[in-house]
Amino acid sequence: MYSIGEIAKLTGITAFTLRYYEKIGLLPKPQRQNGKEDGIRRYDDRDLQFIRFIHGLKDTGMKLEDIATYVEEGCLLARNDWETDDWKEDIYETLNKRIQLLETHEDHLDRQIKKLEAMKTAAREKRVYYLARLKEKGQEPGSKKTGG
Repeated sequence: MYSIGEIAKLTGITAFTLRYYEKIGLLPKPQRQNGKEDGIRRYDDRDLQFIRFIHGLKDTGMKLEDIATYVEEGCLLARNDWETDDWKEDIYETLNKRIQLLETHEDHLDRQIKKLEAMKTAAREKRVYYLARLKEKGQEPGSKKTGG
């Protein structure tokens, strides 16, 4: 079990932000020490994995509103009917909603990757051009990176 401070260190998310995410419903209310409402928050490995996933979505540009929609039904894997054939219609709807959100986010990430690759190529071409100009003048580059 982890405290909120330990989770903050492991994820790079401040305790303030974790409390805020909990308040707005991005994170489920964690277990509390001794089961008391005002007890110290306690997180397990599954909570840590979930927090990292949510933070990853946020870091890659997913809007908080979309993340909130994604998590509004809670952890589907924790549901009792997940392993049975007694799925209810709401699970199908939730799964389809999550699939759509993730597909949209994947498209967004693909566009970001293309932009980053184009910028990386342009930066590399500029660096090679500048290196060539330095070499023409018999100068050594100041950077440790050389060539293309």
